[in-house]
Amino acid sequence: MFDAALLRNGLVPTIRQIDHSTSGYAHAGVSVVPCALVYVETDSAGSPNCKSADPFCYVEQAITLNRSLEAVGLPRLTVVTNVADDVTRYLEKVDGDSRPNVLQLVPSGLTLPRNTRFYSAHFKLDMMEQLGAMLREGELLMVLDTDMLALRTVNQELLQRCQATGVGAFDISDQEFSAYGDARVIDDLETVAGVRLHNPRWFGGEVLLASAEFVKKLVPCAHACFERYRRVINELNHNGDEAFISAALNLLSDHGHQIIDLGANRVVGRHWSGNTHRDLRWFKGCSLLHLPGCKRLLERQARRPDFSAAHVWRSLVVRHELNRTVWPLRRWVRSWLRPSSGRR
Repeated sequence: MFDAALLRNGLVPTIRQIDHSTSGYAHAGVSVVPCALVYVETDSAGSPNCKSADPFCYVEQAITLNRSLEAVGLPRLTVVTNVADDVTRYLEKVDGDSRPNVLQLVPSGLTLPRNTRFYSAHFKLDMMEQLGAMLREGELLMVLDTDMLALRTVNQELLQRCQATGVGAFDISDQEFSAYGDARVIDDLETVAGVRLHNPRWFGGEVLLASAEFVKKLVPCAHACFERYRRVINELNHNGDEAFISAALNLLSDHGHQIIDLGANRVVGRHWSGNTHRDLRWFKGCSLLHLPGCKRLLERQARRPDFSAAHVWRSLVVRHELNRTVWPLRRWVRSWLRPSSGRR
């Protein structure tokens, strides 16, 4: 049954979420540096979730993300790209207040076939290494996907905990295990990690909070995992940064690094329209939404004269209600098409 209450705005920050600082989170001593990768390669395999033929569609998504970040009081987004001059020219048509910062990505040492699924996403590791070295004391790198939307600011107390531990990541093991089989996912993680893991977990690539000190530990570990990943890339269920970054995070966790779960704390929610995995009202309280199935919606928002998170939310509600009737059928069809895998 359609819940009309979902259409109400209700996106005003709660008292715990309000930040009274006029310059990020300076008063509390922890600030974030939001960044997103836009890697343009016209002859490589793109994301299976992106239907647009325009490689600059990711720039339009970044424009909407930046507008939403600034609307809730978070710092301006930095777009890290391999074609900085092209992206800068593309952004000239955008109002200055809506433009994200642009930074040229350093040449990468990662090599893999251009027909690899999620080819561009692999270079997030280079972005993390580059920006991690630029962080100042009291700053956390906030790695984001472009197809995201900020609804609220991030809880300052949680940021302080992430600063203390060095890292906050999005644990989506429940979704991955149920979708692909826990045995298959764990086997892939341990293959890429190179060892048996104590508590295997899969982390989503749409958000990561990390201190400079943690990035220094994560990058070499992730590079080692990437080399193992590359050797068995055709045998793995998933291609992309999540595989080797998750393996590296697991290894660091097994060596005593605590990881704050950003999903459980509602910093982020991954929402597919029609999916009944979680009540839509739960997502309304998240600081950030990852919307991999609504890329076109986010791109259209970049062309609107004014940004309205409430307008986007209403569109999400309507789309969700329309798609939820066919979602179970899609899941059933995929379960038949996907090779069966055992469970532990």
